[in-house]
Amino acid sequence: MALDVDGTLVTYEGVDVPPRPAVVEAVRRAHAAGANIVVATGRSWHSTTRVVDWLDLHDGYAICSNGAVVADMSIRAPIDVVTFDASDPVRYFTEAIPDALLAVEELGVGFRVTGDFPAGELDGEVTVVDHDALLDGPVTRVVVRWPNGDRARLRELAHASGLPSVDYAIGYTAWLDIMPLGISKATGLVTVAERLGCPASDTLAIGDGYNDMEMLQWAGVGVSMGQAPDDVKAIADAVCASVDDDGLALLLNGIFGDR
Repeated sequence: MALDVDGTLVTYEGVDVPPRPAVVEAVRRAHAAGANIVVATGRSWHSTTRVVDWLDLHDGYAICSNGAVVADMSIRAPIDVVTFDASDPVRYFTEAIPDALLAVEELGVGFRVTGDFPAGELDGEVTVVDHDALLDGPVTRVVVRWPNGDRARLRELAHASGLPSVDYAIGYTAWLDIMPLGISKATGLVTVAERLGCPASDTLAIGDGYNDMEMLQWAGVGVSMGQAPDDVKAIADAVCASVDDDGLALLLNGIFGDR
């Protein structure tokens, strides 16, 4: 069972706000019933460990950085990491959106950034650097944040980039994640499913964002959160209540019981 984090397990209040008690109880009940819980998120590895701790999970897997990092929670360590050369996308978005903020992950540590991100959006150690230092070696993900911009326009610019070596996902604000080519939460799920011996047909995936679409389509059953964009809902097999209405808890309680 693959669970997105922001907009599914937690609301959009910030990276340091835990899931509501009803959601934690429902996930724990599903785990106790034998479900393999996989946290699947665009968040970095260091941020995802906090989510797993909130859920009190000590086994299973986490898919981080939109699939670029897969971690085994029983050993609290990444087991599969995909990196790429980010020089072309950094150059493109620096020229296309001069006032955009850029960030790259430092695995297990935090982020190198070109400026101050809005409060509550990044955690871990955040170090402001120039653009050259941003590209100090291969990276798992580049974040483009446009505080004064528009999400639809950012999506258009990503489509128009013509970059052959990356994939991207649009967040719920003017936020763009750039990943290695072919990497998504779905590819991370394939890695986890192979380790578990679990076919796609036996997988339930739940999410709310554009970066969840591949995962929802790959899983035997893909469920969209109620507040998701219409085109995310359109590719899902079902739609549950919104995150503000504890949609995940309601869904899981309907499957695993509410005792």
